[in-house]
Amino acid sequence: MGDRDRPDFFISFTSTNETWARWIAVELEQAGYRTVSQTLDFRPGQDFVHAMHRAVSAAARTLAVLSPAYVASEFGEAEWRSAFAADPSGESGLLIPVRVQPCDPPGLLRTRIHIDLVDADERTARRRLLDGVAAAAPRSASTAFPGGPPRRRPADPPEGERFPGAGPEVSNLPWRNRGFTGRDELLQRLHDRLRDATLAAVLPVEAVHGLGGIGKTELVLEFAHRFSSDYDVVWLVAAEQPTVAAADLAALARRLGAPATADQSAAIEHLFDLLRERTRWLLIYDNAEHPTALRGLLPPAGRGNVLVTSRWAAWSRLAEPLRLDVLARAESVRFLGSRVPTADTAELDDLAELLGDLPLALDEAAAYLEATNLPLSDYLRLVRHRVRELFDLAPQHPRPAMAIWTGPDADQRRVATTWSVSLEKVRAQAPLAEKLLALCALLAPEIPRSMFVEHASALPGELASVVRDPIAYNAMLASIGLYSLAAVGPSVVGLHRLVQAVIRARLAPAEEREWARAAVVLLRAAFPDDTRDARRWADCEQALPHVLAAAAHAERLGVAGEPVGWLYGHAAAYLRARGQYRRALALSRRAVELTEAALGPEHIEVAARREELGLVLWNSGELAQAREQVEAALRTAVRVLGPDHPDVGTTRSHLGLVLQDVGDLPAARAEHEHALRISENALGPEHPDVGTRRNNLGLVLRAQGDLDGARAQFERALEIGERTAGPDDLDIATRRNNLALVLRSQGRLAEARTHYERALRICEAVLGPWHPKIGTLRNNLGGLLRAMGDLAGARTELDRALRISENALGPGHLDVAVVRNSLGLALFEAGDLDAARAEHEHALRISEDVLGPDHPDVGARRMSLGRVIHAQGDVPAARAEYERALTISTATLGAGHPQVAAAREALDSLA
Repeated sequence: MGDRDRPDFFISFTSTNETWARWIAVELEQAGYRTVSQTLDFRPGQDFVHAMHRAVSAAARTLAVLSPAYVASEFGEAEWRSAFAADPSGESGLLIPVRVQPCDPPGLLRTRIHIDLVDADERTARRRLLDGVAAAAPRSASTAFPGGPPRRRPADPPEGERFPGAGPEVSNLPWRNRGFTGRDELLQRLHDRLRDATLAAVLPVEAVHGLGGIGKTELVLEFAHRFSSDYDVVWLVAAEQPTVAAADLAALARRLGAPATADQSAAIEHLFDLLRERTRWLLIYDNAEHPTALRGLLPPAGRGNVLVTSRWAAWSRLAEPLRLDVLARAESVRFLGSRVPTADTAELDDLAELLGDLPLALDEAAAYLEATNLPLSDYLRLVRHRVRELFDLAPQHPRPAMAIWTGPDADQRRVATTWSVSLEKVRAQAPLAEKLLALCALLAPEIPRSMFVEHASALPGELASVVRDPIAYNAMLASIGLYSLAAVGPSVVGLHRLVQAVIRARLAPAEEREWARAAVVLLRAAFPDDTRDARRWADCEQALPHVLAAAAHAERLGVAGEPVGWLYGHAAAYLRARGQYRRALALSRRAVELTEAALGPEHIEVAARREELGLVLWNSGELAQAREQVEAALRTAVRVLGPDHPDVGTTRSHLGLVLQDVGDLPAARAEHEHALRISENALGPEHPDVGTRRNNLGLVLRAQGDLDGARAQFERALEIGERTAGPDDLDIATRRNNLALVLRSQGRLAEARTHYERALRICEAVLGPWHPKIGTLRNNLGGLLRAMGDLAGARTELDRALRISENALGPGHLDVAVVRNSLGLALFEAGDLDAARAEHEHALRISEDVLGPDHPDVGARRMSLGRVIHAQGDVPAARAEYERALTISTATLGAGHPQVAAAREALDSLA
């Protein structure tokens, strides 16, 4: 290769810094240089080692892209050492390091002057790069003809390569804290661990844990900013409450192009599918609790990175935890010195010692000093005074002041002391702001500003007046933010949990109880009453973490009466509507306990809480307990409201649903007919509730084999519902599904398919693709396609239904048995007898576990299993299943039921 064809630069880098290498190559090429690099020049089929050796040997100079990953790379070392050996003194400038991330060059490479692009903007980085390579260029003995075209490589790199220093393409990171100090060794260790985990091809999770205020969040945010060019996607997830974490992950799914859906589980599933296909992503789960709290919210696989901050040390099963301690004293003093104008290093050292080198306390102290311009010596005296006064920590005998900082709560006491000084300033300047902080201390940390405004009437009198005045409200929030007591943003007021703890600790017991009651009153006003209305679910989701926080404080303080029971009950109803039955169950049980303790067992509100608990138990497959709760609710409702009240009709209808699943069809029918009479008499024949009663009556009529009667009820229910709620309501989808079930049984398959598909479109639009209702609909559609002879389409729908149902409900839920039975039927007709038998046996086990051995659905499962066994040639075993099915069906459904006739026909076929 002649000198005129020789590349000017070989760009040496690791795969982690490929985006930097591409950007550097493009900038150099556009400036008239020729480059060669693995990214742009190596082609599939080439020998990597040979190509690399040829590139290093051919290029006039080597440009090494310095980063922590490059410093640790054996290949990188081999490449730069080759250039170093050719120019050991550096006089010819054959090796040019370009530092793109903070790192310490190793060994001999440390002696080379480098081009520094760390934290430079794109314009500055371009200038530094081009000036640096120009200064290092050897003088040329010849030059190109000026009238000719500029020298370019045959294959030009793409124009406008994205500048890696601009950060990830997709990110929700807050602004970088330019005052971040120290922690360099920890940041490097964190980077190394994630890099090693990625190379080991396992899910790389790193957990950073420590007490509140230790700087966990600031550390991982600095990591994300410092190494941002390693990633295309960086997303911060608020992980303290699973519901908030789920919302943050769903937001990322939308940013990455996932279809819009109200079902967060579906959005998260789609997100994880997208991440499996990508590299260079980082998810940060901030302030997570125990790992079990994030079950289903951590990516199950992928080639990106996960960072977790937590106060728990329980993450060792997923990662080697990184234990975070307070700052080193030198780092504390350097941080304070950057914020506090003083030449007295000894005073800075004293303040750092008083604050225990805790980063959050140091930051708050600096904010106070900046806001007040108080001399540092005066501030030191003030802090020492507050320590003794607030915490009664003065020693019994004279000893050095710092002797008080002992015991397990020492760090939190230091922080409390610091914040107490700021709280005193707020009390003096804006007393009502202190009251608002007291209320905020009883809520979750991230509080919507609008919640106070929209529900001002639920606030104590003085606060209500201020909040209603936008100018006064904004001034009050400004006074809170002035001393870093809260992060006051355009839409959210954020308090650190330790700040909240300090505020609560300053309250007298009676005051704390009063503010806990105020928080409950506020949230009762803020939480939507109608949790079944999908249009209010966003409001429910926003209020839910505050409901849980305020209710927990109210219980702790002994003021958790009926209002807290109301909150728990409505939160449970919301979670049930979203298909989150397991989470709803614990809240619903507690709602009953608290309401009953406050009002007595015979109160109508207790009945309402019991009815909701019964429905959650019913959805969860706990049928015996569900029946007990709804029957108790009905007894109270009849006694308090009278037998003909519309609410009694609703409860009877719910009891009928439970009785049908229990297998007591006559009793279920009686309840539904009674409920229908009550509702028609009280509300009129066209009321929406009457449509619901007719739909539920149709269910039991179908189960009893009265298809014509069931169809008449479903069609009337559909007519009422479409007139009152519109064609796209969730209840309309349910009624279309039920009508389709009857039409299928009557052989009207094309009509049934139309109703199924319309129901599925409605439900997916409102609930998303992963709600349990979607599993039921897809199961029903799959069964219909099987009946129509479309076995491939049936298998597709049933496989999806099984994934949805198991994901939402767990593998032992009755709905999963229904889907497995349907899948077994499709496999049977496709000729895969072994797989069909396995599905039917699995469905039978679940059904017997949930329903008991003598339920009519168990009889149906035994019929399905018997058919497969018969087809396999085992006649005695098939006979046993048919006989058992006949016995169960006759005893529970009566001799004239179609299921009994089918069992007799099956037995006759064996003869």
